[in-house]
Amino acid sequence: MSEPVHPRLEPHRIWWARPRKLLAMERPGGGGRSHRPDRRRREIDWLRDQGVRVVISTMATRHNLGDYEELGLEWHHVPVPVTADGGDALEEVLVLLRAELRRAGAVAVHGNRHTDFVAAVCAAHLNAAQGLDPAAGLAAAGRAGLMVTPEACALLGVDPEAVGPEGLISGSGSPDLAVTV
Repeated sequence: MSEPVHPRLEPHRIWWARPRKLLAMERPGGGGRSHRPDRRRREIDWLRDQGVRVVISTMATRHNLGDYEELGLEWHHVPVPVTADGGDALEEVLVLLRAELRRAGAVAVHGNRHTDFVAAVCAAHLNAAQGLDPAAGLAAAGRAGLMVTPEACALLGVDPEAVGPEGLISGSGSPDLAVTV
C-alpha cells in the first residue's frame, strides 16, 4: 500500500525578499505552541516545489533539521536565541547567503514564531546586494506578515519610526502579547 499523498501547503507568514531566490518565514509547520507536525511535511514539500534547495534555521533549537535532510534539502543552523544579541549571527547568515544565493535554486531563512531576526537578515541582504534602504526592507517584511520589532530595527541601525506601523511590534515579548503600534 502506498503512502497517502498530501497536498502541498504554502507556509504562513512568508516574505519572498527576492522572488524565487530568498524567502523569509516562520518555521515550517508553524512556530512555538502553534507548531503542527502534520502541516510541517506539506509546507516543506511546498518549499521544494518553489525551488528551495537550502534552509537556514535561526531557531535556538534543532527542530525540523532532520526533516529537511530526510526530504532532500540542505540546511544550515545558526541559532539566535534573542534578536537583540544577534549581531554576530547576522554577519554569519549574510556570509552564508552570499555563497548560497550564487547557486541555482532558492534559500529559505526561518525563525520559530519570532520572525523579526529573519526579516532583519533579508532586509540587510537586500541593502548589501541591491542598495535597498534597510527601513524599506523591514517595512516590506512587515507588510508580508513577518514581525518587525524595535530590536530588529536596532540590529540594522534603523529608527523604528522609519519603518512605519505595518508589522512593527512593540517590545520583545511573545508575539501573542505584543501590541501593534
